[in-house]
Amino acid sequence: MAGIQEFAETEIVTVRAENPVNWLIELSDEDTKSSIDGLILVNEFRALELPPEQHEMMEKAESYEAHSVFFEASRNNRSQVAQAFIYVSDHPGASDEFALLHKRLWSWGGVPLLYRKTPGKVELFRCASKADFDQSSEIPKYRAYDTLTVAGDIANAESARAAWWDFGRLRNGTLWDDPTVCEHLLSDTASAHRHLVSNIFGLYKKIKAGALLSESLQRRLLILSLLIAYLDERNALETDYFAQFQPGATTFAEVMRSGLALVKLLAALEKRFNGHVFELDDDLRAELVESTQLGAFADLIEGQQDAHGQGSFWRLYSFRDLPVELISNIYQLFVEDKDSSIYTPPALVRLMLDEALSWERIDTLVERDEIILDPACGSAVYLVEAYKRLVLHWRMRNGWERPTTAVLKALLARVHGVDLEPGAIKLAAFSLCLALCEALEPEHIRKSVQLFPELEGETLHSSCFFEALERGLITKDVGVIVGNPPFKSKLSTPAASRAAAAFKTALGSKLPDDQLAYLFLVYAKGLLAERGVISMIQPAGFLYNLNPEAIRRHLFRNWDIREILDFVSVRGLFSKGDADTKIIVVVAVAGELDPARKVLHAIFRRSGKADAEQSFDIDYYDMHWLSRTPDLADHRTWRSGLLGNQRVAAFVQRLTKMRTLGVFAKEKGWVFGQGFMTGNKAHRHSLDHIWGKKMVPPGAIGPFGIDRSKVTDAPQVPISDAKSEQAFQSPLLLVRKHQDLDHGVWTDGYMTFADEIVGFSGAERSAKSLRQVAEFLSANRDALSAYVAATSFRLYNKKATVTSTGDILDLPFPETGDLAVSPSESILVEDIVKFQRELIRMGDKSFALKSTGHSAMPEFNETLLASINRFYGDSPLIAHPHQSWPGIICQPYSFGPTEIDWSDSDKLRGRLDVLIREQRSETISVTRIARIYDDNLLFLIKPDRLRFWMRSIALRDADEVLADLRAQGY
Repeated sequence: MAGIQEFAETEIVTVRAENPVNWLIELSDEDTKSSIDGLILVNEFRALELPPEQHEMMEKAESYEAHSVFFEASRNNRSQVAQAFIYVSDHPGASDEFALLHKRLWSWGGVPLLYRKTPGKVELFRCASKADFDQSSEIPKYRAYDTLTVAGDIANAESARAAWWDFGRLRNGTLWDDPTVCEHLLSDTASAHRHLVSNIFGLYKKIKAGALLSESLQRRLLILSLLIAYLDERNALETDYFAQFQPGATTFAEVMRSGLALVKLLAALEKRFNGHVFELDDDLRAELVESTQLGAFADLIEGQQDAHGQGSFWRLYSFRDLPVELISNIYQLFVEDKDSSIYTPPALVRLMLDEALSWERIDTLVERDEIILDPACGSAVYLVEAYKRLVLHWRMRNGWERPTTAVLKALLARVHGVDLEPGAIKLAAFSLCLALCEALEPEHIRKSVQLFPELEGETLHSSCFFEALERGLITKDVGVIVGNPPFKSKLSTPAASRAAAAFKTALGSKLPDDQLAYLFLVYAKGLLAERGVISMIQPAGFLYNLNPEAIRRHLFRNWDIREILDFVSVRGLFSKGDADTKIIVVVAVAGELDPARKVLHAIFRRSGKADAEQSFDIDYYDMHWLSRTPDLADHRTWRSGLLGNQRVAAFVQRLTKMRTLGVFAKEKGWVFGQGFMTGNKAHRHSLDHIWGKKMVPPGAIGPFGIDRSKVTDAPQVPISDAKSEQAFQSPLLLVRKHQDLDHGVWTDGYMTFADEIVGFSGAERSAKSLRQVAEFLSANRDALSAYVAATSFRLYNKKATVTSTGDILDLPFPETGDLAVSPSESILVEDIVKFQRELIRMGDKSFALKSTGHSAMPEFNETLLASINRFYGDSPLIAHPHQSWPGIICQPYSFGPTEIDWSDSDKLRGRLDVLIREQRSETISVTRIARIYDDNLLFLIKPDRLRFWMRSIALRDADEVLADLRAQGY
């Protein structure tokens, strides 16, 4: 495509690279060296210098007998993320042997895709979605998700156009930017890990309903079923091991039918492995021996159907391949206190450890003889991952040798945990011991006696964390702290109350909301050695609520907080269908604060990979470095980043200085506030001024005012806050507590309303003023809605679209009646209302991420050029037709007329793959943008989603281009 010049402004040039499926077609089982960028052959990886995570992935591929591994592009020699295992076979047709391998890889969940090339075709199999292999029989049957036939001109074949065959989209990661592709290839409910969690919990509820045994014994036996299945399938137990305790038994469930046999088995396992994992209390042992219900219980364990009516789910999984941390995480399902113990997604655990436990940090940890601590360890999901990193680090520093048992036990002594629940500590001990087993060969495990070290009371403590501090149970220097503390607005132990009282002196006020998580953060961080790192989950209210302002002020003034990882936009992060817990992660370093150091506010959006618990993506535009000059204690500082542009902060700051609607209402002497609140039977009021009176429900207030047809009568229900009769006297201005600020004026007599509405009631002569306020709200609806989105502590944090009474009363209402919104502010306002609010709530399901930006290019260019050409009018910047590849848009500009030669555009695509994707770790992919300056040319290269080509983004791009040009002396 040589000599392309003088295109019409709206023309799109689509650059087609070489056949995107050739990389698969050309593979051979005789390959000895890869010439394909991103593809590493199993038989060549030991000769390469790979980052440790990548080396470990290649070892996994070798153990699963893969031909090669395809990795996503990365920069700066960072570890690349494995996208797929590749298999090449000379044998055509289906293979039950491969179906079994697919089952194992699906259970493992380490890569989302498998490709299998056989003579004449290539097949795709999924490993992060519903199992593709036939599950209806004891032995899995071969079944591919999609097939590509290698015949004729494959480039024109309809099947070859599916995105998952495209080398470029796999390589640059834009495959996962497409929500439709994610719906096909990823699943938030049907992956092996979520499927197992769902089935185990369903089985537990079924067992609990049967009441065959005491609840504590039910939980214990179900957990032991998982743990022993793991050991059995890992070949850690000898053949016919169970027959020693129950003649003819081949499974744990068969032993379970006899109480005496089960007691003997558990005693033998305890003696064999040590660690108190298989011990039973005297009362549980007695119950086992005396029970006549064990057969019925075993029937449930061996049930022929899963929780969803499918075939027996035990045979669906390969327990030897399930991650240890998943098995330990299942414990959280049985903890009755859901507020203090919840399922923590493994991807989140890995991400937090990426930030706190780098390879260099582990070097320091070893040199200083420090430990890693989780102060609320639960079943040890963080400690297991930390331990696995310690093992990988040791291997990396020792020429990839396999560590001895002595080395593994020494490394295990570096991970410490505290938890109030004794059962959690027992399972934490076993989870860590299983992680030790993973680093050993099965034969070594079988020959070992008392393999597991004593952890309870040594490195794992059953105690209230604050009591553990008082008793001095943590005796080693702490280099890294990581974890997910309980989210409770209750100081649930005496030691916690004492800790809160002591902290009150430093804070100068009461602990906000009595939030236990804040107290964990403060006291855990105090344990860190100099330059130690803490990475701890906190409720999103830490940033966005009003009450924690005092603790924010204290911490940002006194702590070296490096990063805030913000997951407010990621819905259902911890559970599907349950309470949508919103969280952030605080990453801080112990030591003297450098006031010049900026704080990174990294905002993660909902994506297909995050939903499927694979990893997290973050966009360049969602990474904000905040200086400590602005008030970091102000929740509005953080909401500006949440809305995608720090220009929003200036907009908010300007409007905040104006008179508010609440102040104006007070000056007028109006009665104002939210409506009545329903209560319970304990609330007794004289309610004649509400019950049976006319009432405006929230749904009656819309964009065009009050729909009189929806006016109803107030129900006769208990009311906890009845308000005064004056609050319902007309004339009334009624504003719905919703992000769109729907409102209306009511002048036809008495009208009640509930607390979802804020009302302003004035005397008869106030009708004109109330209408003037309504007209102001209508005329400035978008600007005010954007302001609320940028200032509300409730919106997106507590409720998706619901505002608070304070948000309504704090709306700017200047004396001039004019918000004086500038052209650039109008662009911000429009994008917030049209796109950003939905992007926060829906992520990859939002219009900005479901749609491409091609149609938005004219307005994007108009905005960017207007901003830049104010300063370069003598030689203005000119936009040329943009080029597109699958998943990528390249927008060229020039200072003055020029010709652009696209003759090497095919080669350009490969370079773009690396330019727009940076792999910070296995868990975080950063979607970059590229600005390339070449003489008088400028190229903007970004993913093709509309999110990257909105007009508010054009303003930010223009700011950064101008900064680049000034730095270059222009």
